[in-house]
Amino acid sequence: MTPPAKVRDRLQPWLELANLLPPPPSREESEHSLNDLLAMNQVAEWRARILAIPPSEVLRRFERARLAEEHAISSTLDLNLLRTSTEEASRFRALVSAVAYTLRGLVGAAPPHVLKAAGDAPLMIFRLYENPATSRSEVWMRHGMVITRWVDPFREFLGVLDGTDVTRVRQCPICNRFFLAFRRDQKACSKRCNAVRRVRAWRANQEQHEYRRKLRGAGLLKRRRKRRQR
Repeated sequence: MTPPAKVRDRLQPWLELANLLPPPPSREESEHSLNDLLAMNQVAEWRARILAIPPSEVLRRFERARLAEEHAISSTLDLNLLRTSTEEASRFRALVSAVAYTLRGLVGAAPPHVLKAAGDAPLMIFRLYENPATSRSEVWMRHGMVITRWVDPFREFLGVLDGTDVTRVRQCPICNRFFLAFRRDQKACSKRCNAVRRVRAWRANQEQHEYRRKLRGAGLLKRRRKRRQR
């Protein structure tokens, strides 16, 4: 298994690429849905929001985030073609979407009960019969000799993803952005989000404590017995 620090360095640009899109519904939201149909509708609405974003806007976000400077991604992209071809820009949006769909599938497969149910058998996360976009064949000539090249950014992403501990690919409960947990006890993507998470958890506990206190006061809940001091 690849060390977490090395995986994070390799995978971080692809996580940022997926985070250019609207965040998907969190795993907690899907688990708390009234039924499977509602959870499916949430995912369908997320995909519809992605398709509603113009390809040129996705490309603009990509360049504004300076991901074009990340060799791991830009080395397989023809940026000039993306800027001048509407068709290629649409394929680029499909690439970013496929990366996000894959990461969301990994987040959904990470809970202990899913891993336990899978056992030693391989668990299918995502399947594509045709790789998403910006994949292309190129024929060049140099010094009179033909040079051929097949370029596939999604294959590069899958190569980086291979060997990653699925339990470390997570979705922040505050901002819903994808992140790779360097520590196993890391709950949020940043210090800021973790501070918000802790405040919300504290408030939820306080509200629950106050609710139970009122029930005990009304005689609807047994009072706790005080332990005798020895």
